[in-house]
Amino acid sequence: MATISFGLDVTIAKLQRLNLWVYDALDQYRYLQYFSWISYHVILMCVSAGVAKYISPQAAGVVLEEFFTFRTFIAKLIGVTCTLAAGNTIFLGKVGPFVHMGTILATLLGKIMVRIVGAKENSSRKYELLIAGAAVGVACCFVAPVGGVLFSVEATATHFAVRNYWRGFFAATCAALMFRLLAVINSERETVAILFRTNWKVEFPFDLPEYLSYAILGVVCGCLCCVYLFIHRVTLLFINNNERVGKFLRNNRIVYAAFVTLVLASITFPHGLGQYMGGTRLTMKEHLETFFNNITWGVEELSIYMNASRQPPNPTYDNPWLQWTHPQLSSVEKLAIFMVLKVTTLITNLLMFVTGAGLGRLYGEIMAKIFPDGFISEGIPIKITPAGYALAGAAAYSGAVTHTISTALLVFELTGQMSHILPVLIAVLIANAISQSCQNSFFDLIIIIKKLPYLPKLTMGKNCAHDVCAEDFMVTDLKYLVKGFKYKDIRNMLKSTDLKQYPIVDSEESKILLGSVSKKTLSKLLADQLSTERRVQYMMNQSGTNLDNNLTITVRQPSGNRWAEGTEATETTYNNQDTVTFESEETSKPRSDSRRRRSSKFRSHYLKMVEEWECRQLNEVVPMEDLTIDPAPYRLLEKQTLYQVYDLFNLLGLRRAYVTHTGRLVGVVSLNELHDAVNGTVKGTFTSRVTPKTEEKDQEDYTLQPLVHLPSEYQEEETITAPKTSTT
Repeated sequence: MATISFGLDVTIAKLQRLNLWVYDALDQYRYLQYFSWISYHVILMCVSAGVAKYISPQAAGVVLEEFFTFRTFIAKLIGVTCTLAAGNTIFLGKVGPFVHMGTILATLLGKIMVRIVGAKENSSRKYELLIAGAAVGVACCFVAPVGGVLFSVEATATHFAVRNYWRGFFAATCAALMFRLLAVINSERETVAILFRTNWKVEFPFDLPEYLSYAILGVVCGCLCCVYLFIHRVTLLFINNNERVGKFLRNNRIVYAAFVTLVLASITFPHGLGQYMGGTRLTMKEHLETFFNNITWGVEELSIYMNASRQPPNPTYDNPWLQWTHPQLSSVEKLAIFMVLKVTTLITNLLMFVTGAGLGRLYGEIMAKIFPDGFISEGIPIKITPAGYALAGAAAYSGAVTHTISTALLVFELTGQMSHILPVLIAVLIANAISQSCQNSFFDLIIIIKKLPYLPKLTMGKNCAHDVCAEDFMVTDLKYLVKGFKYKDIRNMLKSTDLKQYPIVDSEESKILLGSVSKKTLSKLLADQLSTERRVQYMMNQSGTNLDNNLTITVRQPSGNRWAEGTEATETTYNNQDTVTFESEETSKPRSDSRRRRSSKFRSHYLKMVEEWECRQLNEVVPMEDLTIDPAPYRLLEKQTLYQVYDLFNLLGLRRAYVTHTGRLVGVVSLNELHDAVNGTVKGTFTSRVTPKTEEKDQEDYTLQPLVHLPSEYQEEETITAPKTSTT
């Protein structure tokens, strides 16, 4: 991942330099400059949208079935490269995509190790690999191994085993070290160092009254974060609920991307409106470098007002911070315009770290203008450092959006500045307190909108949660299999219910829970019992003495929803793929009515034989040794409180748990029931003994696993019955 991250940064830097070189070469031709500017960004974004649409839709988070495949990794890498190369206009970040790519690599490496070692896949180990992959993704972006691990744990885990920390730290440290070594090898740096060098004064970095100022910055970041999360949620819900808008975005992604990029590129055109908003010629890294610069813009810009050639829209390669100056506007005004335009034009996606740093820098520059002499401490004037506010703003805003505290440690590793640890922590904690009290985190909002597994937070102060027990919200209308069940019981159960797991009890009277079996296992067992091969073999055995030599038994493959034409043979469909056909050579020739009647009787006779065979197969008892049974499914007691059930589901990552009383199965609790119980308890609307109509029905909203679809023969409403002469 470190090699990929470094190679991606080098590629992006070269593409952006090429764009600016072409743009500056056309300095005498404004229309050609405009054309080259918008063409560069539109082409890159069309490529990115095309990759997400045609190569792997999973790269855009559309489908979860193949979310961790190598194809998705390649599509994500190409899309991120094109998107970040257009960073002058498209204000998107690098952390999220790299966390996704890190988890993909971790999953693929885990599968390779399973094949090499020959062991079975372990869901717990897979989860640990995902945490380590997320930490590596963050470490490759910010060269922050400790902050990367803590951020990934905070963002992805409710409970995390302490013994797994060293694995995450080891992987993240290797990634960060490799990333910086590659910079030294490529002659970008003289030695291994932090990503953003700063030269702040350390003796008196801030005065005591500035704690209040940093606290106010935390309040501002928390409030603006709540506004952003609210607008983000409303916008996504509108897109999802509006069929026309959703259909247009699904079918015209490339057109939509091209149109949005055209509008944004026109706004950021350096010789147009872009010269008044600042930062249009800067990369994402240069944005952060200018925000963390120790220069106070409001003071330094006074010395260059008489030299307009050093200000935008002219190039400022030697001093990137000059992009925030203008002969007609102050740096504070340009930064304010930049923040307003960036925030309002990117509602659904926003680069949180850079936005927070810009917000903090704007706040710091305003403070420097209000207090030009700084604060007086014991007769010593202490100047205000706007870069310190940029550091606190980056940590506070990104922490408030994601509901994490580790962003404070991340910015310290990013800049190497530990002098501002207390004010930064104050700003982060205040911003988090405001955000968590008003809105869900950015990640939780995505989970809720996409209807993925999610449990709302159960507030510790809710005393009524101690009075709610599992028996108050469990499902009592159980569907189960009794030991010694037959294949017809499996078929009836699969047709009448849509569960993921089926409990097995010893008898109808005692209902002692023996274990559980998955729907996938039962479906495969039933399909094998009534397979086409067994039916064909049975008919061939029966035809040994009764059939003439002209009769053939064929298995045809259907094409779409139509069967092959040109024959009048009777067909019996057993599943979605194969058809058993009784056909003689006479069927391909014109036949007399008598022959047709004899052929019809002949086919009816053998269809009756097939029905008898099927009934005998369905009445056979399922051998328990052929079942893959989970002998120890998770169990709850009737009197376990809601807090205990909530902690168990969070700690173990459960989808369902069976409720027993002295070993007797009395109910089941799934994510649906627990979600409703927690919501009702938090809102004060919970009513005891609320039982959903159907156990675990339609858990698509709370499951990452796709349903196991049955063959069409098991989904039909009519059942196969035996002739009157047979025993059912």
